Amino acid sequence: MRFDVAIRNGIVLTMDESMRVLWGGSVGIEDGKISYVGRDEVRGEEEIDARGCVVMPGLINCHTHAAMTLFRNAVEDQPLEKWLKETIWPREARMKPWHVRAGARLACLEMLSSGITCFNDHYFFMEEVAGVVDESGMKAVLCEAMIELFDEERGREALRRGAEFAGRYRGWRGRIWTMLGPHAEYSCSLEFLSKVREEADRLGVGIHMHLAESRPHVEEFVRRNGVSPVKALDRIGFLKSDVILAHAIHLDDDDLRILAERDVAVSYNPVSNMKVCLGMARVDEMLRMGMRVGLGTDGPGTNNSLDLLQDLKTGALLQKLRYMDPTALPVEKAVWMATRGGALALGLRDTGSIKPGMRADVIVLDTRKPRYRPIRSPYTAATYCSTGSDTRDVIIDGRIILRDGQPQTLDPEKTIQEAEKASQDLLGE
Repeated sequence: MRFDVAIRNGIVLTMDESMRVLWGGSVGIEDGKISYVGRDEVRGEEEIDARGCVVMPGLINCHTHAAMTLFRNAVEDQPLEKWLKETIWPREARMKPWHVRAGARLACLEMLSSGITCFNDHYFFMEEVAGVVDESGMKAVLCEAMIELFDEERGREALRRGAEFAGRYRGWRGRIWTMLGPHAEYSCSLEFLSKVREEADRLGVGIHMHLAESRPHVEEFVRRNGVSPVKALDRIGFLKSDVILAHAIHLDDDDLRILAERDVAVSYNPVSNMKVCLGMARVDEMLRMGMRVGLGTDGPGTNNSLDLLQDLKTGALLQKLRYMDPTALPVEKAVWMATRGGALALGLRDTGSIKPGMRADVIVLDTRKPRYRPIRSPYTAATYCSTGSDTRDVIIDGRIILRDGQPQTLDPEKTIQEAEKASQDLLGE
């Protein structure tokens, strides 16, 4: 059998309904889609020998702020409120499109070099991010951040910009999807969020927002509105299956039940949440309730890294600690969350699994290294032994974007130089 791209001899994690592992497996790719998965000999116009390596679906980063690479390693050891108000927001107010372009390009270089094939981004000047995504060959779900701050005129302009971007770039290049991006329950009024819901329905796009991220913000919301953020959003008809909530940490049992009944998706961002001491989301319970949960890095300002494989290990361990239960978030569910689960959380039905008919978004991890050996369970190896730097090959829509660790679409040296210049301009240090 001959294909456009042939992957041979790999340890294939299909991440389909069977969750099967193919030792010495082959994958055939034709016209941007997976055409064959099995153990037969395959040949291709381009061939990848994955002997001793794990072959798996591309990683899905369900929540980030890509251009915040420019703030990486700048200010540490601060609580969220201080970090936002004294460090980030004043500098973000000075950002220009070229800053965002430089920061997003560095983020895409890092992510594709770490096995991430698609990311869900919430930031400003998103036209620049869309251009960089197209240049890099990656996939993305993008939304313009909308911070109303209980100001009706400001909210009207923010919604106009967000809706204009979402309408113009929806389905762009076949690799970009859009949402509306209200910031959070503590920075947007319920009246504004109701208008966002109406606009999302009109445009036929989803909504990506932060929710229940910090206990003080939730407590203040309850004092102001009499109920939790989840219950308030449910009352205004905001919560639907096209909503993905970042963080969703401080939830009670009724909140969880409402989110499950409304089929709302959640992005679990363990490293960022740990770093600014926000708490631990009830992810194991969410998954047991059948909720769609994906894994996110959050922005490089509060994570420092866009390495989803490192966060996969941390996230799995953190759930065991949260419940004091070693069976919480088993490795199969953890890897599912980083791949197929993340795709479903974003409403992307045709990626995240290695099976015929799916888009060919596939990565190869170099698991021949000593710290992986011996491999008894590839799911365990991927969860507890891997880092993004182990990514050897990345294929997106059948196109090889990373080959033997070398980016094929972005110039690493130029990308880093531009980001350094942009960061220096913003931070002035």
